[in-house]
Amino acid sequence: MKRYKKHPLAVAIGMLCNALHAQSAEPGPVVLPEVTVKGARRPAFKSDTATTGSKTEMPIRDIPQSISVVRKEIIESQNAFSLRDALKNVSGLTIAAGEGGRTGDSITLRGFAANSDTYLDGVKENGQYFRDTFFLERVEVLKGSSSILFGRGSTGGVINEISKMPLRETLASGDFTYGSFDFKRATLDVGTAPLENLSVRLNGLYQDADSFRDFNFTDRWGLAPSVKVNLTPDTDLRLHLLHQEEDSVFDYGVPMFRGEPADVPIEQFYGFPDDRLQEFDVNVATAALSHRFTSELSVKNSFRYGDYERFYRTHLFSNVADLGLASTVSRSQALRLSTQENYYNQTDFVLTKPVFGFTHTLMFGVEVGWEDFTFQSKDSSGVTPISIFAPRLTPTVGAGRADDLSGTLATDRTTETETVAGYVLDQFEITPEWKLLGGARYDVFKATQDERVGTGDFSRTDTEWSPRGGIIWQPADWQSYYFSYGTSFNPSAETFSLTLANADLPPEENRTFEAGAKIDFLDGRLSANAALFRLEKTNARTTDPNDPTRNVLAGEQRTDGFEIELAGEILPNWNLSLAYAFLDAEVVESNSTATGTVSGLVKPLKGTEPINVPDHSGVIWTSYRLSEHWEVGGGVFFATERFTDSVNEVTLPGYARLEAILAYYQKHFDVQLNVFNLADTEYFEPGQARSALPGVPLSARRHSESSSESKSHAARDR
Repeated sequence: MKRYKKHPLAVAIGMLCNALHAQSAEPGPVVLPEVTVKGARRPAFKSDTATTGSKTEMPIRDIPQSISVVRKEIIESQNAFSLRDALKNVSGLTIAAGEGGRTGDSITLRGFAANSDTYLDGVKENGQYFRDTFFLERVEVLKGSSSILFGRGSTGGVINEISKMPLRETLASGDFTYGSFDFKRATLDVGTAPLENLSVRLNGLYQDADSFRDFNFTDRWGLAPSVKVNLTPDTDLRLHLLHQEEDSVFDYGVPMFRGEPADVPIEQFYGFPDDRLQEFDVNVATAALSHRFTSELSVKNSFRYGDYERFYRTHLFSNVADLGLASTVSRSQALRLSTQENYYNQTDFVLTKPVFGFTHTLMFGVEVGWEDFTFQSKDSSGVTPISIFAPRLTPTVGAGRADDLSGTLATDRTTETETVAGYVLDQFEITPEWKLLGGARYDVFKATQDERVGTGDFSRTDTEWSPRGGIIWQPADWQSYYFSYGTSFNPSAETFSLTLANADLPPEENRTFEAGAKIDFLDGRLSANAALFRLEKTNARTTDPNDPTRNVLAGEQRTDGFEIELAGEILPNWNLSLAYAFLDAEVVESNSTATGTVSGLVKPLKGTEPINVPDHSGVIWTSYRLSEHWEVGGGVFFATERFTDSVNEVTLPGYARLEAILAYYQKHFDVQLNVFNLADTEYFEPGQARSALPGVPLSARRHSESSSESKSHAARDR
């Protein structure tokens, strides 16, 4: 783990914490190697501020909406090397398998898909790939409808990755992880300030890993350089680049059989061992210019360019021939290429000038964006069924395999979108105990689609108002209670696909009602956040009863829920992170039907539960510092069963899995051992109607880090 090393970054954090809490600290030097400064302690898992609930960094207690912050300390404690793993610490969020032509991170938040609701440092970053945590400082997840801040989408909420910033101090650390199934990973984090007005930082990654799944591997490397230039005392420019490449295997796991994952070895592979193509190439460049006009008025302009390419060959299951132990499952294969280019520019103003003697923070700005998405797919022929319980793997389908994208394609389309939006948001302090938050955003979203297979090109333009309001009551500095109302919208081309069925439809609309509390305990060392909420999609797309080839906006989907999160320090050196969610999700109204994969019967969707939404889910994670050199910890991740098909005939079973850590710290190196799935529980996380991907069995990783400074003293230096 990296969080206790007394390198310059830890010293800088310690100095900042001491400055902010000087009234409770001992007098004298800020950082004393042999003195415990209790007033300076900051629990490793607890965050007091976030940038995602508004357009500026704000205390979490002042945000009238649920927000989860996964800090780098807990990411490192769990060896959570992917965004997917980091997000397992967030209540009400589950990981899904890619649907349709989608490959990459697929997320369900409060019962609604959040596939296109990913952001990096507050700017849209919705490319399809598997995100890594090697360059991240933390991950913030804002819950509930939030189109006022983020535009289209954001139905269940948004995921905002916060990257590591260049610092004024010199830092240098490197780590290496080796584990079960020949897992190897190395990262680098170096930075310095060569000039008074210039600071630089570089994060690097190389990963070479096999898998408990037969014929699986993940080769990944990445670089994330960043530069910060202080142009004037009131103006700074930050440049950041993310480059990530990956070579891995398209694998959705084992087939479903009679409504649940087939009872086969979890390592069993059903594809072609000599045909495992999946490649990603990602480039994301950002320039952020900030200027402070006065102590009351500031502006930030962020420009983002994103370039994403994925090239892969699918392996999907379809119909099952139920013949007992002789059962077979049909397979399909397709070669797919998607390219995406994004251009986004955001300009945000923040004004904190009092009005009539009342404190308020006024935020307003504009956003413009362009996206260009091309998707091509070509089917292979000659793909034969395979036995479920006694599979015999064969070489590729040979002449029938799609090796290039010439000739007849199943899909060939380009979708271009344009976004122009303006917003205003104000937080008004009526009294020190009462605050109001309100505002609205106006979006113009235009999409055009060039369909080169089949007939018909499509285009449409949507305009949408997105209001938001909230009230906060803070009777004491350790209590905050709120009620909020937010809205969002989902245009037909939200994920770059217009069809005959939806091209004429205006956006779906959503609203969230939420009441919650944010309370600090133990002199602020432990925070509890709890919320009751209802999220409604009031005009969901559903089949037109008079024309089954088209949709109408006559459906309704609803999620009622409760969630609670705890983060902080129970006792000195004992950290805790807890997240739990109860979700009651239902398709309330729908004209649509679907054929059950088990029964073969056509069933209505009305009254069913949405895909991939467990009733109960959560995580408890804790770590305890035994001494200056030793730390132990661990936790449990759990979820109840959930459906993976639209008519609720196919389920993934519930599970609870245990993990543990043991860490040893010395002056110039640290060693950490993570043990995953201690009880060797068989469980499944993502799934579809036809397949389920098993979770990792009992396994371990050893993580070692070296640096110019030690973190063995960091617990007392914070």
